[in-house]
Amino acid sequence: MKLTLNFQQQPDDSGERIAEAAKRKKAATETIDEAWQRILSMKNSDADQRKLLEVKTAMQAGTIGRSPADAAKRFSKAEALRLHKQLAEQQREETLRRMVEETPTNYELITTERQFQTLLTVLADETIIAVDTETTGVDVYTDIIVGLSISLPKADRHVYIPVDHVDCAQLKRDYILDGLAPVFNDETVGKVLHNAIFDIAMFRRHGYDLKGVVWDTMTAMHLLNENEESFKLKDLAPKYLGVESDTFDVLFGKNAQFREVPMDIALVYAAKDTHLTWKLYEFQRAHMAKMPTILQYYQSVEVPLLYVIVDLEANGYVLDLDFAKEYGEQLHKRAEELSAELIASLTPFHNGAEPINLNSTQQMRPALSKAIGKELPNMDAKKTLKPLKGEHDVIAKLLEYKNITKLSSTYIDALPLKQNPTTKRWHSRFNPMGTVTGRFSSGKDEDNNGQFNVQNQPQEARPMFVAPPGKVLVGADFKAQEIRCVAYLSGEPVLINAFLEERDPYAMMASNFYKRPYEEVYKNADGSDTKERKQMKVVWLATLYGMSKYSLAEMLGVDVKAAVQFQSDLFESMPNLNAWIEGNKKFVERNGFVWTDKEARKRRLPDAKIKLKGWGDQNFGKKNRALRQATNARVQGSSSIQTKVTMIRAHEYCAKKPGWSLWSTVHDELIFEVPEDFTRAEAQDIRDLMLHSYAWGDVVPNGTDIEVMRRWGEGVPVDEWFKTKEETQ
Repeated sequence: MKLTLNFQQQPDDSGERIAEAAKRKKAATETIDEAWQRILSMKNSDADQRKLLEVKTAMQAGTIGRSPADAAKRFSKAEALRLHKQLAEQQREETLRRMVEETPTNYELITTERQFQTLLTVLADETIIAVDTETTGVDVYTDIIVGLSISLPKADRHVYIPVDHVDCAQLKRDYILDGLAPVFNDETVGKVLHNAIFDIAMFRRHGYDLKGVVWDTMTAMHLLNENEESFKLKDLAPKYLGVESDTFDVLFGKNAQFREVPMDIALVYAAKDTHLTWKLYEFQRAHMAKMPTILQYYQSVEVPLLYVIVDLEANGYVLDLDFAKEYGEQLHKRAEELSAELIASLTPFHNGAEPINLNSTQQMRPALSKAIGKELPNMDAKKTLKPLKGEHDVIAKLLEYKNITKLSSTYIDALPLKQNPTTKRWHSRFNPMGTVTGRFSSGKDEDNNGQFNVQNQPQEARPMFVAPPGKVLVGADFKAQEIRCVAYLSGEPVLINAFLEERDPYAMMASNFYKRPYEEVYKNADGSDTKERKQMKVVWLATLYGMSKYSLAEMLGVDVKAAVQFQSDLFESMPNLNAWIEGNKKFVERNGFVWTDKEARKRRLPDAKIKLKGWGDQNFGKKNRALRQATNARVQGSSSIQTKVTMIRAHEYCAKKPGWSLWSTVHDELIFEVPEDFTRAEAQDIRDLMLHSYAWGDVVPNGTDIEVMRRWGEGVPVDEWFKTKEETQ
């Protein structure tokens, strides 16, 4: 028998092994410069690249070096980033050392009764001061004041008064606040702050008031330049005062407590805050004095509004937790039903081994496309899915499922957990400069997850909010606020006549445009809007909100050319309005800004001044967008002023009425919390406040609708409320 041995020849990998050995040898002999060249040529984020360059510079300067344990290893990006943490700590310690070493001689720490009494004597000569608080956190209902800083401009002194620091000599908080109360309550002594709403609320949290606030450098900055990237004091100081100022997080760490900061450091940090606030006030005041209409508006509206907001936020909300629980259970049950139905419908079209994930776009788009027999470009709910809702039951169910899950997770399930432990109410944050046009926004402070956006509550979630026992909610809106504003600013007779005759402005536009009777273009026989009225509203809103011609065409359901022609024809039928809109564009193109009503504030749109070099200029889109925004900026800015002035008057009215308070501002509506036995006369007072606090000149009347609610969103007209009440008595 012949035996054949068949040995399989192994591939010769000696070349690879040699290359790998050479690579290891090179790594072992790589110089630090070669290592840096390798690391810096990687695909690093901008933040990492900056950190790496800082470490390289520090190593070259000899201020930082590798540890003996790492020196024998290949220098890596990970090691470089670890060194950056070490470098940052060295820099932090050096900064703190230098801060203490260079503490100005007019910075003073107040820790004895003698020092404090001397301070009170000096304060008596001041007519205006800067004030700030240091606290344990940002919850104005639960956190506490640990120290106060005050700048005395006349005496040129800047003091810090610790009241609740750890392991240091200090005076008690109540002793300090009692001593300062006469000054803080004296409205003839002006107070300057940065983010005054927070500090006023913190003083009230301890039972003290801070009256006489005349300037908030944060809100004032919005009027001087609403396009700032940041309105934090530490960011504004370098830019406008030329003073570098490190943030709290940089100096002490994100989770540090100021009460644990050593006194010599606390003094210079806290006293510098009010010192910078005062300097920023001087800078802002000088610049705003050159714009007297803005200065007058700021002092008469934005400053008094600060106190309105403090009370509005402090009043808070009551939630019906039983309702939230029951409604939440209903939503979860419906979501489970829809989930099962959707999975059953889509599984035959799903290729994966695992059950289809309804929240996965990668899985849902191909399966849904096959299910409806049409390729979906994306899963955009508004643009792609909603138009197909009426044609395909599976899409209708998917949209309902998405809406329910968002409603549950974001609102119904989440809100009950945000009850404040101290007040037992729910609180939202209101920002009077929430948008660049000056409109309110609602939300939460940074690092305060106990707050929420009350203005963003969907209709389905609003019934969770209820009036307290013995109270009701009274909602009053600015009826057609923005289009009334346009009628006033443009002087357009078609719009003015609509409001004088108490008719619908969109139907009046349609009647004027189509030359048909008002009744024919207002409502259909079933009470729905006519096609003509809908068209007017679409074109109007597209113009007001600066939408592009492409968006307008999509909303009208026509091609771009037809949409542009329709828009042009419509506004040519209203010459005054057309001239006003074109005038806004020319003004902003020439000046880079537009004015609100009475030149109370500016909306700066610098891109409007860009000089284009032809149709292919890459800045065409930016300039065109700025031109379109001009009209919207004037309308929204002016409307926000009307809302704010009315809020101030409403707040003044509520202050005179026991049990009355402003409950919220939501878009174009003010909501009051009032005793349930309020009278018709008081309801008329609310109507008068809405109609007469801020008028659109002498021609365009204001309008308002008022409703009464025990649950938010479930109201009845005020006349019906009183009629029902009188019938049951």
